[in-house]
Amino acid sequence: MIRLLNVESLTLQQFKDDDCPLYVILSHRWAEDPSDEVVYDDMAHFHEHRQSPQWKKARSAAKIVGACQKVLEDTSQAIRHIWIDTVCIRQDNPMELSTAINSMYRLYSDAEICFVYLSDYLRLQDQTLGQSDWFTRGWTLQELLAPHTVKFFDKEWEYLGEKSDLKRQLSSLTGIGPVYLSIDARYASISARMSWTAGRKTTVPEDTAYCLLGLFDVSMPLLYGEGKERAFLRLQEEIMKYSDDHTLFVWKKEDQRPVGTTCGNAKVGEPPQMFLTFFDDHTENQHRKCPVLDNTGLLATSPDYFRSTGYYRRYPDSQYNKPYQMTNKGIAIDLRLRVLRDGDRLIEDQFIAILACHDSYEGYVGIYLQKIEEGRWARILPDELGRLEDPDEGELQSLYVKKGGSSPLARSRVYPSYDMVSLTGKEYLDRVRLLMSQGLTHQVDDDLARALWE
Repeated sequence: MIRLLNVESLTLQQFKDDDCPLYVILSHRWAEDPSDEVVYDDMAHFHEHRQSPQWKKARSAAKIVGACQKVLEDTSQAIRHIWIDTVCIRQDNPMELSTAINSMYRLYSDAEICFVYLSDYLRLQDQTLGQSDWFTRGWTLQELLAPHTVKFFDKEWEYLGEKSDLKRQLSSLTGIGPVYLSIDARYASISARMSWTAGRKTTVPEDTAYCLLGLFDVSMPLLYGEGKERAFLRLQEEIMKYSDDHTLFVWKKEDQRPVGTTCGNAKVGEPPQMFLTFFDDHTENQHRKCPVLDNTGLLATSPDYFRSTGYYRRYPDSQYNKPYQMTNKGIAIDLRLRVLRDGDRLIEDQFIAILACHDSYEGYVGIYLQKIEEGRWARILPDELGRLEDPDEGELQSLYVKKGGSSPLARSRVYPSYDMVSLTGKEYLDRVRLLMSQGLTHQVDDDLARALWE
């Protein structure tokens, strides 16, 4: 069933899916205060309310009337209906809301035309199109991509152009390749689609994930209150059920390591510049380098982590796209591993895992993994990606890799080269104080010493 607004009578009508008339669909920004929007329950007395200029929802009512008038002016006699989310969905009905969100991409795709109403943009003023908040919102991404025909209007309903005419400008504003503004955007790699949503905002945290359901052609229950991170992890688990695209794992977390570390692109078989050199304030003796490792999972906790990885593509050869799946031990996946080296020294239990995807220059991408216990692995250095020339490098292994999300023990513990057990109590505490004063709390492995210091 679908509910549509008749543009002539301004009344809501309900149709079966196989008997649905042609319709226009509206893309717009909700009011800052959602209670200022005309909703389903308001439509019963819409005609009498909209005559009152004091009505709190007068601006929203004007938007609805303006959209209906534009349908009458701009389309053929065959189109006399419009779909507007605020009035065509009963927002207080959880089942109806869930159904609508899971089918939203299809609703926009099936529309004859999508009208984009930029309520904060006026063509006659000294504004650029990109200054409109419409381009920063999560929900509007699918509203741009799903419909074949998209027409843009300013706040006075002045026509600005079609998506096909504004393709280069829209591509520059959104980071979406021009080709995906003309064809089904779901042909793009997972990391490309994720990169388009990086930086976009939603009023409700969980909608960061829910607004992407159609773009990845998946459905899942809506659990408002579960939090943004959990919702996004669930979205990726659903994607994994239908795709073997390794670009799902090609993301980079912002650098959160302590001041004093450096990072860079790794050479083949070598770690990135992920080491700290420690100096003893008293002896000025240099100790061996110790890696600072951030222990996380294969799945990102935010679409923002894909911001710079949109140019990676799935490797077309099926022999590299081994199936993977979620299990109660983590993500079961077959990957080729190459051991990391620090000069001539092997770094124990740390590898670069080669993914079945490549960048624009045909270089293959790797992520860094560490064995955390027998048969189980975690991603380390999530703000780093490795680059390799040959996808056949390394030994193919079957792994269980941690899914994702943070934990209190997210940092792997590493130790100085000398034996701290041989130090006297005072020397030990002095060493603890030195490490903690440098912000290197991840190197203190004695909870009692930590408590004494605090």
